[in-house]
Amino acid sequence: MTKIAILANIAADIPSYLLEKYNIYTVQVPVEFPDSKEVLVYPGSITENDFLNRVHTDKKSPKPVQPTVDYFVDLFKNLETRGYEHVFIVNMTSRGTGIVNTVRASILQYQKQGGKCQFYQYDSKEGSFGAGIIVIKAAIFLKENKNIKDISSFLDNFKNTELKTTFTFESLKYLQRSGRIGLIKFVMGSLLNIYPCLEGTREGTINSFNQAKSYEEAVEAIVVQAYESMKHLDKLGCYIVSGNAETGSKLAEQKLTVQFPDVNYYGIIPMSVITYCFTGPGSVIVIMFKDFEH
Repeated sequence: MTKIAILANIAADIPSYLLEKYNIYTVQVPVEFPDSKEVLVYPGSITENDFLNRVHTDKKSPKPVQPTVDYFVDLFKNLETRGYEHVFIVNMTSRGTGIVNTVRASILQYQKQGGKCQFYQYDSKEGSFGAGIIVIKAAIFLKENKNIKDISSFLDNFKNTELKTTFTFESLKYLQRSGRIGLIKFVMGSLLNIYPCLEGTREGTINSFNQAKSYEEAVEAIVVQAYESMKHLDKLGCYIVSGNAETGSKLAEQKLTVQFPDVNYYGIIPMSVITYCFTGPGSVIVIMFKDFEH
């Protein structure tokens, strides 16, 4: 029987029990720390606590960078030595990054060196556990012995019709520091005490569907938006991702379980420090999807 490896980014925020259940391999991520001019690999070279401390204290925000071609080649060789013949790679959103091209170059380099694995790439067009739930779906399709060549089209259907991600942040500071929003937008948003209510799109872009006057209002709005977008489906599942957002995630949990008790709620997932670099404390993500056994 052909052995197929599933490969995902550590920033997909997949809980450890699901990584183990579906034997999912993860890509570690290098992070540049401008203050000290270091590049450290997470989670291999820096602990989560040290990472979080530096996100909050460094003058210049730590910045995740793409793993090198050599890193991927070594990873592919390791998978081959474990007996894998095919590798299905689910990327975080490629929008604004060159990750797809980097992986493609890595595959070519690996093959030039005599590597025998065959590869399939999928652009999730999602971040955090939005990408993670797509990884789980891919693992289940493969476990059901679906043809690996058809998995991408199955995932497209799931992403486009059965998945919704919404999110908000307690502060715009970290988005501004990381370059995700401009200084003028940051200043105006701060002066007006605006809390963004955002949603992912099928194309991998981010859409603002509302601007709340309080953090609590924004958290409740993203829960409602996720449910309203998915309520036409017969059964729904939901995860909440928390970026050091105990208050916000608990508020989202309460709103979900009280107002929408028909949703199968799976709990709160801690956000990876990679995503946290860009969002900062108080980040809440709602992952709503057509429920499936996993």
